[in-house]
Amino acid sequence: MPLKTAIARAARAMREDLRLHVVAISSLTVAFLCLAAALFTMTNLSSMAESWARQGRMSVYLAEGAQTEDVAQLRLLLEGLPEVREIEHVTSRAARAQMATESEDAELSRLPADLFPASLEVTLAGGTTAARSAVIAERVGRFRAVEGVETYEAWFGQLESLITTGRVVAGALALLVLLCVLFVVANTIRLAIAGRRDEIEVLKLCGASDGFVRGPFLVEGAVQGFLSSAIAVSLLFAAFVAVRGEVDSTIAALAGVRSVFIHPSIAVALVVGGGLVGATGSALSLRRYLGV
Repeated sequence: MPLKTAIARAARAMREDLRLHVVAISSLTVAFLCLAAALFTMTNLSSMAESWARQGRMSVYLAEGAQTEDVAQLRLLLEGLPEVREIEHVTSRAARAQMATESEDAELSRLPADLFPASLEVTLAGGTTAARSAVIAERVGRFRAVEGVETYEAWFGQLESLITTGRVVAGALALLVLLCVLFVVANTIRLAIAGRRDEIEVLKLCGASDGFVRGPFLVEGAVQGFLSSAIAVSLLFAAFVAVRGEVDSTIAALAGVRSVFIHPSIAVALVVGGGLVGATGSALSLRRYLGV
């Protein structure tokens, strides 16, 4: 059966059973939207982890009343280490101003500067291991001018654990969405078959092949999956564009990275996969309820 003919017959059938297909597509859109949102979250968590892995950081908090010569000596030590790429001295006033700017809270600028500890923000060279960072932190922490050292390794470890858990959840959600699509499409096609049983019997009596009967239903299932996934990705992208500025000015600014949308190849795979799964659900329904 020519594809053009199958598409034309499927379009006519979907117009006749418009309410049935709209309900099915709406249900599937919710399922695909949940999956796309999970993939979006994983994309941003992975981007954050990669950014921190490429650019290791260490915050050396200075003790209150630290002498200028002690800070200078500490800085010379750090600059002499091959793992240290850049050092920035952040004063208490600068720390307060930075926090007020990133959080967009004017009240922070009115607080005493003493509440915000001065620090040396150290950027480590790429490839610096966690063990080496710990050695540097332990050595730096011995200086009397140092109140404490933060290597962010504990936070990074928690982020890695969160990403691992997220991947498992995303995989389980993908399986759940797959089953949901198969179930919804199969039941929609079953109802469509019931409504067109007389037409199908006439076609069979006239000598229509199984492919001729099956073609439009396969197209309907593929269209349901394709449209549902495409609408879900579009809705997620519209929401991303709407709130991106606000997110980047708060959470993303504190994390040091900006939010990103899921990769185009993943979006395309999700949409195409939705169409394929929809066609599969239709084929399963045809085999069970129509025997073709």
